[in-house]
Amino acid sequence: MVRFGVLGPLRIEGDSIRLRGERQRSLLAMLLFRANQDVPVAQLVDAMWTGVPPKSYTSNLHTYVSRLRERLDGARIDHTQHGYRLRIDPRDLDLLVFRAEAEEGRRAAKARDPERAVKHLRRALAQWRGHPLTDLDLPQLGGEASRLEAERLAVLDDCLESELAIGRHAEVAGELEALLAENPLRERTAAQLMIALQRSGRQADALAVYTRTRTTLIDELGVEPGAVLRRAHATVLRGEEAREHPEHPALMPWPICQLPPDLPDFAGREEESGELARLLTGPGMPLTVLSGQPGVGKSTLAVRVAHRLRKAFPDGQLFITLNGSAAPRDTAAVLGDVLRALGVGGSALPDDVHARAAAYRGLLTDRRVLVVLDDATDAAQVRSLLPGTPGCAVLVTSRRRLSALEGARRTQLGPLSDAEAGELLGRIAGAERVAGERTAAARIAAACGNLPLALRIAGIRLALRPHLALSVLADRLEDRLRRLDELAISDLQLRGSIDLSYQALSPGARRALRAITRCRLTDQPAWAVTALINVPEAETLIEELVEAGLLAPHGADATGESRYRLHDMVRVFADELGAVLDSREDRIASIERLTDAAIGLADTAAQCLGDRDGWPSPAGEVPPQPLPREVVARLVADPEAWFATERTNLLTAVGAIAAGWPDKARALMDRLAVHLRRHGHHADLRAGYAALAQNAK
Repeated sequence: MVRFGVLGPLRIEGDSIRLRGERQRSLLAMLLFRANQDVPVAQLVDAMWTGVPPKSYTSNLHTYVSRLRERLDGARIDHTQHGYRLRIDPRDLDLLVFRAEAEEGRRAAKARDPERAVKHLRRALAQWRGHPLTDLDLPQLGGEASRLEAERLAVLDDCLESELAIGRHAEVAGELEALLAENPLRERTAAQLMIALQRSGRQADALAVYTRTRTTLIDELGVEPGAVLRRAHATVLRGEEAREHPEHPALMPWPICQLPPDLPDFAGREEESGELARLLTGPGMPLTVLSGQPGVGKSTLAVRVAHRLRKAFPDGQLFITLNGSAAPRDTAAVLGDVLRALGVGGSALPDDVHARAAAYRGLLTDRRVLVVLDDATDAAQVRSLLPGTPGCAVLVTSRRRLSALEGARRTQLGPLSDAEAGELLGRIAGAERVAGERTAAARIAAACGNLPLALRIAGIRLALRPHLALSVLADRLEDRLRRLDELAISDLQLRGSIDLSYQALSPGARRALRAITRCRLTDQPAWAVTALINVPEAETLIEELVEAGLLAPHGADATGESRYRLHDMVRVFADELGAVLDSREDRIASIERLTDAAIGLADTAAQCLGDRDGWPSPAGEVPPQPLPREVVARLVADPEAWFATERTNLLTAVGAIAAGWPDKARALMDRLAVHLRRHGHHADLRAGYAALAQNAK
């Protein structure tokens, strides 16, 4: 049998497996770190290839997986809907052993058996050999590695608490001193050290720990010690024996602030910031969802607003990462992390998810706390983390609109304005440099679609190369075939960000997104999207894409038809995939369906106008209409309104198809001409027929 380790450098014990090559080791590390879970293909590819993966990455990945399967003993790699899953016995991976032993130890602590608790918790801690996967460069796991480190510290806290309970005061004092030196802001560690010193007869040293920790908290965070540390201080001052199981083991250390730092180069969003601040400071328990497409800056804006509202929520600000766009975090684990941050640890931490939710709501009762839930998957994930009483406020960020979340106010975040995009680029790359190449800077912003993530990556690339002309980067970004390759640096990757949303779609919605990108119109009516998708459940798939933030609603036109827009970065991403996953025949067929739908609608509308004016209908055959009859009847019920709405798009279509399908282009132009002549649009009339003549030559 083979045993694996990720809690330190990647470790493989056993004679049956020898891995050579960084990619093979990175593949195994990613699968081990998420053992018995699905790992999306995109995440494996990002881990195995720095920068741009080869065009044949799918087959290459399959080859690496096949080789790894041959070498594994006692574990299996399954191919799943979204990627791969490594099935492994929990006893054969240090990460799973760590969690199982920690759980056993905590159960023993709850059962008032500290000796058994220490035995299991020490076994858990013995699995660690250093920082997770220190020998591999895997930025994709950076956040999870940090959370694992926090998990280790929480287990160590519980272990030391149980050791104090069985009287090992002097033995653990040294370990606590070292731990506090590494983490001087950990109030629970300071409190445990004070109790250990006091029980060892070192009251003066215990009081000195309190003084040092209080000074550090004031200097570093500007806050006084919380309830846990204050209670330990009072115990030492009174010379009392600290109770092993206090009546209220989880008094919340108010105030608490978990917010990430506010970005110093943040730019724009004044209107959105003001609106969010207004919503979050309203009466009751305000609940606001901030949604938007990948890379639009939802989390950054949420952190910005939360910092601005600190005074409005004096009891604290919680920042809870839900990982909705990757592998969503388990609700019980999330609540466990939050409760530990609020002072509930050891035997006081409930096992059951419902009990944890109740404890969480109880701690927030009659408090004014701002809760930021970052990257939520769905409404169910959010509901478990909502406070139960007025006074608190909740700000949720999500790529999805979370339409099923009751009582929520919603803000849809779009790209930056041109001025804001220029300001952000200047703050990162240098204001003088951007001002000196204003035209090139505007080209960069336009190529980035004014998306904050794309602009940040472009700005960092410029900052790292101070002698690179902005026009050179603009030229590269304007090349659609290399744009997403250019917008990647270290763990900041626009392609990866969009891919997380894409991987969460149903297979039908993925095909629909790739089909929609084949229409180059900026503003697409619902009938055009339906023709491109060409499945009975088209409306459902459109709703899924809108909910996922990959297709943006753009109101309704004069005929009452819904309009949609696709951000250029999403279009480029889907184009890349379509070129690999969809046959040339499929791509051409979808464009032909859209063309035939447009010709059929224009023919019906032109006949209505001809009958009204007594003019003959345009000559020439019309291809079969792919749209349902009831849709056609509704759209051209007012033929003038339909022609007026689609005039520009139809004229663009004539020029686009004239070379490939001259007969279809002529049929469409002849029918559009009925409307153009009727309203005196002679310039459009000349332009359309000129395009036909040019291609005829």
